[in-house]
Amino acid sequence: MPPLAGAASASGVLAAGPTGGGSRPTSASTRTPVGAAGILGFLPTRDDLTGLPSSPTPAAALAASDAPAAPAASAASAAPEPDASEPDASAPGAWVGEDPARIPMAASGPMSSFAPVLAAEFRSYLAMRPGAVSVALYDRNTGLTVDVSNSDRKGWETASTVKLDILAALLTQTGEGGQLAAAQLRLARPMISVSDNATASALWRQAGGQGGMDGFFRNLGMSSTTAGMGGKWGLTKTTAFDQLRVLRAVSYPGPVLSENARATAAGLLDTVVSSQRWGLTAGVPDGVAVQIKNGWLPYDGGWVINSLAHVHGAGKDYVMAVYTRNSPTMGVGIETISGLSRLAWQAVPPA
Repeated sequence: MPPLAGAASASGVLAAGPTGGGSRPTSASTRTPVGAAGILGFLPTRDDLTGLPSSPTPAAALAASDAPAAPAASAASAAPEPDASEPDASAPGAWVGEDPARIPMAASGPMSSFAPVLAAEFRSYLAMRPGAVSVALYDRNTGLTVDVSNSDRKGWETASTVKLDILAALLTQTGEGGQLAAAQLRLARPMISVSDNATASALWRQAGGQGGMDGFFRNLGMSSTTAGMGGKWGLTKTTAFDQLRVLRAVSYPGPVLSENARATAAGLLDTVVSSQRWGLTAGVPDGVAVQIKNGWLPYDGGWVINSLAHVHGAGKDYVMAVYTRNSPTMGVGIETISGLSRLAWQAVPPA
């Protein structure tokens, strides 16, 4: 496998256009409760994948989140093409176990009762939640993976979570040194810490754009992930299971990233602002480290709400990805992810 690899305006949605692993433990002050205005401070007020507003107010964002449906695109904006595939909530699925073919980097471990139990809990929980959801978790201590969805959807919009993919792709080009060029680092900081879109667009191009990112995904074996077309990186399609490959490459030793590159990624993820540390931090005790990258996007009549995280501490060490679609509000989507996070923390056994 070949080696993988001044603040701009703050917009938390991942889409092309101008603005929109050891670590330090996460403190209680960084865990903003769902529904607080701080969570929504970076929310765009319109669905426009080619140009996001530079500084929406928290009040406007909160109003948008409380609406029964996602706000429609303005007349001046270019609304994205709707996805032709529709989720089918009647087709739940789950996969539990160890399978080197699905994750070649897997460190095999003994079978454990927690994985099938957690899969069942995920399914029961999702049966009570609105929208389509894909959730996957890899536990490093046991080598087990849980992969559950309440939909037969094959592709999920990444929104801002693809910014972690962009960072990882660039880091694969750094070799053993694991350091981004100074100019790249200046762009990567706001891209990760405040989910800035203009800097993400610049780094997407430096990573090779659609072709370069598709090559990165193929090198990681992400067969269900396709880079967004026409610079619309926020519409990259993926699955929660595929994103475990990126999370594992960034979080654990392996052939993809050097130790220095993983440290660079962890350091940047540690700078994510508190208002964007929702979702997979829920239920995790203070003092346990959580590196996280979230994404959110009003899209196709509902909300896309996603969360990626590496959770490690108190004897536990796992990576988790959640992708959602058709949530009626942003807050509902966040709470769906938060509930999955609480179930995961309770179920994953300490070493």
